[in-house]
Amino acid sequence: MILTLSARAAEFTSYTEPSRNIEISSPEPGVVQDVIAKEGQMVKAGDVLVKLDARVIEREVDIARAELKYKESRLEKLQKLQDKKFASSNEVERAQNDVDITKLKLSRAEALIDRLTLKSPIDGIVTEIRFDVSESVTGANSHVATVVQLSPMRVQFNLPTEEARKLKAGDSVALRFPDIPATRQAKVEFVSPVSTAVVNTVRVTMVVSDDDGPLTAGMKCVYEAGGTSPPSDSGKN
Repeated sequence: MILTLSARAAEFTSYTEPSRNIEISSPEPGVVQDVIAKEGQMVKAGDVLVKLDARVIEREVDIARAELKYKESRLEKLQKLQDKKFASSNEVERAQNDVDITKLKLSRAEALIDRLTLKSPIDGIVTEIRFDVSESVTGANSHVATVVQLSPMRVQFNLPTEEARKLKAGDSVALRFPDIPATRQAKVEFVSPVSTAVVNTVRVTMVVSDDDGPLTAGMKCVYEAGGTSPPSDSGKN
């Protein structure tokens, strides 16, 4: 991001960004069976966004469950027969192994279905769905959807080294939003330990509190070096 120095030498301008911007990829190639979420929709962590076609694997799950039911029943019968000395320990052991292996097959098939069910990892807003029903996701790790987290907002400044070194993670600072207009409290999240060689600036990221109301991405904000933290109601008239 290109940041500008305002007319007053102690002021620096940047723009708000989502605190998290996650591109959700498919771990497997496949064909889109269903698109659950829509662009602009609020979602919770774990909500399903897109399902790839898993009908063949679902049948494998049904088969594995039926096999497991039969093998567990057989094991139970052999265990009862062993108690009466009508079945050997080797027979029971083989039956137990059959049950364990079938459980693993079932677990693997269920895991494959889960991999074809793309979910949001965070609470946020869906900003992009890149495929429609029946379209092919041609390769593993193909970008399918994007979810962003807008609360709290993050702001990144490239400050002159001498100004950046006055800040440390956890400091509270004041950011001015001229378009609202309002001043909001922000917390310094990260001060880079290195500076750029050419322009001698340091990357500083801040997290903006939304206690006084939500902000939108792309909103202009101004950091005045040496400013103090505003009171909690500073964004209200």
